[in-house]
Amino acid sequence: MTGRLPDSHTPKPMETVTALLGAEEARELVNAARRNDARAWARLYALYADRVFRYIYYRLNDRARSEELTGEVFLRLVENIKTFRGGGNDYATIFTGWIFSIARNLVTDEYRRRQTRAEQETETDWSNECVPSLDADFQLDRAALQQAMAQLTEEQQTVLLLRFEEGMSATQIARALGKTETAVKGLQLRGLAALARLLGAPRARRNEGVSP
Repeated sequence: MTGRLPDSHTPKPMETVTALLGAEEARELVNAARRNDARAWARLYALYADRVFRYIYYRLNDRARSEELTGEVFLRLVENIKTFRGGGNDYATIFTGWIFSIARNLVTDEYRRRQTRAEQETETDWSNECVPSLDADFQLDRAALQQAMAQLTEEQQTVLLLRFEEGMSATQIARALGKTETAVKGLQLRGLAALARLLGAPRARRNEGVSP
């Protein structure tokens, strides 16, 4: 499976950030951002804000909270940009993975907060919107897919979202997350297999009692 899957209800996929940002430009942007260069921060925001929001929203299904956490990602980026270390031709990929790791940590904290408060989030107006399925046979609404995704491990969720939302290759994800390509492919395979089971169960129940 390669790339993002088609969906008439969503915009065409954006180019991957690593296709737009070369290693040298990424290094220059980070160095300029460390000097508090406003143009560098504007460029980083333009490159990553929508991608970070989509990543968080897909996990939380809460637009307002996702916007807040997207802002928090950039606040932490500002606070910690001087601690980032990258090098070589993988600089842009490693930097992208670092940003998404901040987002992932914030989402994990949000899950814990929700569990502690034992509250159920209300559905948004988009909860019944058709979204890309991981198989042509699945016709799922956003809530069903997100519910299934939530049952995967953190690493499986991250790999699948980077693979199909960001369009990153297994090699790029491996570099971004500091894993081997074999490990990433394993996480993708197990994640897709788990989704197939989880999404197939409700589909099978809907078909019960229907004559062939």
